[in-house]
This record gives sequence, C-alpha cells and structure tokens, in this order.
Amino acid sequence: MRVFVTGATGLLGRRVVTSLLDSQHELTIVTRNATDAHQQFSDDSLKIIEADITHQGDWQTTASECDAIVHLAGAGIVDRRWTASYKKLLRSSRIESTKHVAEVADNILICASATGFYGDCGDQELTEQDPAGNDFLGLLCKGWEEAARRASGRVVSLRFGIILDGRGGALAKMLPLFRFGLGGPVGSGKQYWPWIAEQDACTIVQGALTHDWEGAINAVAPEQLTCTEFVRTLAGVMNKPSLMKVPKIALRVMIGEGSQVLTASQRVNPRVLLDAGFKFEYPMLQRCLETQCC
Repeated sequence: MRVFVTGATGLLGRRVVTSLLDSQHELTIVTRNATDAHQQFSDDSLKIIEADITHQGDWQTTASECDAIVHLAGAGIVDRRWTASYKKLLRSSRIESTKHVAEVADNILICASATGFYGDCGDQELTEQDPAGNDFLGLLCKGWEEAARRASGRVVSLRFGIILDGRGGALAKMLPLFRFGLGGPVGSGKQYWPWIAEQDACTIVQGALTHDWEGAINAVAPEQLTCTEFVRTLAGVMNKPSLMKVPKIALRVMIGEGSQVLTASQRVNPRVLLDAGFKFEYPMLQRCLETQCC
C-alpha cells in the first residue's frame, strides 16, 4: 500500500513510520524540516518531502496519488503556555492542515484526534457516541474531526489518550520526578486519565488502514484509572513514593490554561475497538510501565 504520512517525526509518527516500512508499505512523509527527518530515518525507500501542510501546495499532488493518508501532525498541546498566538497555532496545525489533507484524501484517511474531545466529564463513562465538550480542547477536537470528515474516502478519527513512551511525551517528562521520589497526583487526583501504550497506538493505526473501521474510535487502553491510581502504579513500578501532590491552582500558575489537559477527567471506554475484537498488547498500566521504565 502507498501511504502518505504527516507528523512522521513526532512521538507516535516515528514508530508508525518504522512499523509501516517493516510491513513493506511504500511510504512518503511530509515534514517542515526534511534535514531532521533524514537524520531520524535511514531507510532509503522512504520518500521525504518538505512542505507546510497548513497551506495548499504541491505536496497535495503526491498525497492524492497514495492509497491512504495517515495524518498525525499537530503542534504539542502542552509544549507551551496557551497564549492567543499559540492557540491559533494549535488550531491551524490541526484544523487547517486537516482541511487541506481532506481535499485530496479520496481513498483512506486515518486522522489523529484526542480524548480531549469530551471535555471534563467527571466519573461518566464515555464512548464514541458521547458529544464533544464545550471547552477549548473539546471544540478543537470537534473542529479537527469535522475537517477530516470532508474527505471523500473512508475516514477514521483516532481519539488518542495519553500515549505512553518512556523515550518521549508525557511519560518521559514524568520519569525524572519519580526517580527522585518527587512524583504524586495532580489536583484532586480523582480525575480519570485515559492512556494507551505507544505499541498499541501504532497497532491501532495499522488496523485502521487494513480493516474497514470508520468514524471515531477511542484509542485508549481498557483499564480506566484515576490520576492517583496512575501515579501510584508508576511509583510502584519504580519502587518510589508518590506523595508530592501538585495543587490544581499551582499547576494553573505554572502552565496556565493548558493545565486542563492534566486536571480534566475523561473516563473513556474503547468500545469500538473491543467490539471489533482488537487485542491490546498492554491492556493494564503496570505491564506497560514495566516495559517502558525498567
């Protein structure tokens, strides 16, 4: 299969590209920095083009010639404070880029989304049928998925939870604190944190390409854990305490409005995947963390 990939140098994108190449797919990736991409990927069969996909361009011709598009691009949600300008970047890197991808996605479009779609929902169990939240992240994800649905081909929107990879992302940022015994729950600790092992996230992307899945899919592990349960499990795996609580107001002062990523509660059920018979390699957090942290 000829596959066009965006966001290939990101946390999940790197593993997806490697996995697709191992499966003998013919890959083209688009990136803002081709030099960096060449340094990350050594496979000579990989075609790399440099472009800004928030604008129309020649890259669309290449994308239109592929059998499928895997669209994983998007500015980091917690990389910077949510100033007005950064919110604009979060929107354009997701919604505008997806509009332009959808214009040429005549066959298959696998598009990233996030469980932030649901907003802050407390203890309510959430499935793919539940509506979007009305906060910034909820509206962002709603617009993202609406843009993807403009494509004329089969569209899958993968609502990822926290992707766990000890080499990058949220888990890599947490590990140093826990190694020094400085980890602990955020805010009340009662909020649910949906999560997914990066190996399973990659397998879900592959499954979306090869199966007839369509529409929104909660790309999260079946084990539903609160923040307190999550950090307690992580601390246990590392044989460290988890007593250093981070008050919600302190987090708000440190990182601003983006703190809602950590304090909002989303108790997400991967119903579509379970009904499809998907087998998680890491359905339980402890086993996942043992492979990432030890």
